[in-house]
Amino acid sequence: MADKNNEESVSGIEQRVGTLETELAESRRSEAIKDSIIHEYRQALSDAQFKIAILNGQLKLATQPTE
Repeated sequence: MADKNNEESVSGIEQRVGTLETELAESRRSEAIKDSIIHEYRQALSDAQFKIAILNGQLKLATQPTE
């Protein structure tokens, strides 16, 4: 009887380990996607900031005070 309970316990642990491994794999995929999106957002923000800097420079040149 003790062996049967032990086998069921081991089986339950193995099943839980399998479930946790699956959850970990899904979490890692999700994390990789999140990191990719953050990188894309940062690049877009950097590009936008560069364009704004150029436009600000052009605006300053266009609105120079006349003497």
